[in-house]
Amino acid sequence: MPPKKKPVTASNAVTQSSSATTAIPTTINIPVAATAVVAQKKIQWCWAGDSGVGASQDILVEYDSKLNSEIESQYQMHLLKPKVLKYLRFKLDKERYIDFKKMVQTRYDDLNKMRTVERQEIIPGSTLPPPTTNATSKRRRKIISSDDSDTDSENSDSSSDSSDSDVSDDSDDDEDDEDYIARWFWAGDSGGGPSKGGGHQDVWVEYDDMNMRKKLEKAFSIGKKKLKVDKERFVDFQNMLQRRYDDESKRRNLKREDPLKVRPAKKLTKSQQISNAATAANAMAASHATTTTATPTTTTTTSTAPVTRSSSKGQMIASNGATISTTQKPTLTSTMSTISISSIIKCPNTWTDVDSMNYKEVDVKPHENEFQWMSKLFSQTISSNHKGMGTLSPIVFNDLKVTRVVRVQNPMLWVSYHARKQKILDDNNGSCPPIHSVITNIPGSPELDKKANELFLFHGLNVSSVAGIAKFGFDPRFCSLDGMFGAGLYFAENSSKSNQYCHGGACTCSGFQATSCKCKPSDEVCLLVCRVVMGDCLVENVFRGNGPGQFWNGRRTEPKKPNNINIYNSVIGESKPNYGPKAALQLREYIVYESSQVFVEYKVYFKRVK
Repeated sequence: MPPKKKPVTASNAVTQSSSATTAIPTTINIPVAATAVVAQKKIQWCWAGDSGVGASQDILVEYDSKLNSEIESQYQMHLLKPKVLKYLRFKLDKERYIDFKKMVQTRYDDLNKMRTVERQEIIPGSTLPPPTTNATSKRRRKIISSDDSDTDSENSDSSSDSSDSDVSDDSDDDEDDEDYIARWFWAGDSGGGPSKGGGHQDVWVEYDDMNMRKKLEKAFSIGKKKLKVDKERFVDFQNMLQRRYDDESKRRNLKREDPLKVRPAKKLTKSQQISNAATAANAMAASHATTTTATPTTTTTTSTAPVTRSSSKGQMIASNGATISTTQKPTLTSTMSTISISSIIKCPNTWTDVDSMNYKEVDVKPHENEFQWMSKLFSQTISSNHKGMGTLSPIVFNDLKVTRVVRVQNPMLWVSYHARKQKILDDNNGSCPPIHSVITNIPGSPELDKKANELFLFHGLNVSSVAGIAKFGFDPRFCSLDGMFGAGLYFAENSSKSNQYCHGGACTCSGFQATSCKCKPSDEVCLLVCRVVMGDCLVENVFRGNGPGQFWNGRRTEPKKPNNINIYNSVIGESKPNYGPKAALQLREYIVYESSQVFVEYKVYFKRVK
């Protein structure tokens, strides 16, 4: 890929003739918006690539400079004419194109194969906000390949011409409403689903029907808990899930995206433009004559030299070296811009660079506290029953050596998880009965909510399933009723117990299949380290069975409390060391039945060391 072009220096961004500057008095007030143009904004388009084996869309790869320019040109045309189909897609090559509406890079031969694309705005060397650009200045030469002509229709091109005319009718607002309604998605299955070798809940499918989108948005905005989708399904807004009426445990994740566009202002008539121009001229003349202190945001200059760049102290520097001081009173807009996304969604304090609601993976370096804590967590929770002997995993080991730690920053799932945790706290009057003797509670751990019985627990799986679960969460529909405590999501506090379910390399096994496992000692495998909200927990000291007619048979939901009304939030299968010989398990198991009670926080890769 060609190297990046060196950013254009701000000193070349603005040029003024000497004759233009001599007419300006020594001291004037210039709105900050007028001086913001000194910073040269650079646009960079990127696509989500893979950093290595086992990784999925965890790095951003820049398009080369030629493609970058062509993509931006067509994107601007798409913004100006969103209804014109030929501007909606940008052809990259014979195999791929960019869909500007969904902001994804997609293959022509398989629409389910998608990669996220991002548009980044960069202002080198300036602390000022990016300058406001008029819509007319965004008109660029359209870059359309002749090979894309088959996706265009003459009708769509001609029907949209009226929306770009100089005179617009009020009726256009109604036609464009769909562009400003939030987009809603449900989690679908790629490649026909698991039965056909595809994925499960690994692609977002948009609700295309405009009436349904409006109903979803209205119900969401007024705080409704449920909304009917059709005779079989409804939306659960509290947990952001789409559920079935006949079996609420059959559910799919839900996602809401705010409109990407901002409603454009109506075009002015020529008389209005002339009037506005006259008003602006009078205001500039007045500013030449006197210094106005009533303007909330002003820039006072003591030089007639043209402004060309900004200093590290927030001052504007003229081309002759003169300093131009800026004074700004705080406004509502500037105050709001300082509120970070992390503070709004209340994400863990270990997260970094939370500048959007997009999924992100961060490599934790070996020298960082998180990595060292994780290494101890793996080593200190190995059961003596598993050291130096063959277990359900055929590879004999004495230690589990952490090789890579990847922190998952998934704001969309975090919001759902945090809401569920708060609901559990509310249901339990702000504090749940504590769970004792949890061995994953070791020093150095990121902060947990002890009142909600929030724990870090392990989940083992085949490395091929890691990416989908980390991004879209767990799906209880794939849980087996044959599980000891029914169809729940099972977790362990012993790394060696979850290791029995880990497979990697050439091994395609899932679960503890020692006889058919093809793992090698050299294989790097992966465990998920998850936050799990246990809430008010039922501790099963003596197992009540999962056979026909027994307590745990056919269970897909949380057990009810003795009053037969309220429910427990989770289950612990107690161990013999904690309870005694009547317990059925050698090691504890933790079970929840609601996917929003689990948040995948780390993908931890490790090797079994003998």
